[in-house]
Amino acid sequence: IKKLVKDNDLTLHALCNDYIVEHLFLDESVVQQNIALIKQGKNLGIEKYIMPFFESSELSADNMQKYIEPLRRVARVAYDENITVCLETVLTGKELIKLLKLIDLPNVKAVYDTGNRIAFGHDLPGDIRLLGDAIAHVHIKDKNSDNKNVLLGTGLVNFENVFCALNDINYSGPYTFETPRGSNPINTAKYNMNLVNFFKSNAEINA
Repeated sequence: IKKLVKDNDLTLHALCNDYIVEHLFLDESVVQQNIALIKQGKNLGIEKYIMPFFESSELSADNMQKYIEPLRRVARVAYDENITVCLETVLTGKELIKLLKLIDLPNVKAVYDTGNRIAFGHDLPGDIRLLGDAIAHVHIKDKNSDNKNVLLGTGLVNFENVFCALNDINYSGPYTFETPRGSNPINTAKYNMNLVNFFKSNAEINA
């Protein structure tokens, strides 16, 4: 992995553990898998550890209390390795703030995924402003009314409002594209970059 990063002039700052999507995080073996993966991530020099709490590990307002102590265990290991744990959930902004307060550890932050949140009918700019510096990582994604990932700008996400809100909270962290590749992935990547840079620049000008 390090060789590929170097050979392709890339940076390696985040690691996403999709294992918990198909395996219940509350199981002790899965907690241990996270701990082991964080330690391996440290060997790669990662700064952020992304935890997507969906499907088998879906975290909700009703069950969040069960997740507090296992999350603290994982986060404490990450803290010792100087890694920020970023939680990706379907919680509203208010619910997510409650979760972070219950965990109460400085290295536990939030992932903001534009596509997943629009699919659940969330107020994207409102949640972004509410969460503020609790957001440590952003996934750029667009979804249509059928909940399918689509080319940025062709779905339900209003990216102008999103980037104005991100500018308002002075977000300066990384962005990860989670988008269809299209028939020409290189051209799609260029289009994605142009779209993000356009709305970022507009937000800064209009601030």
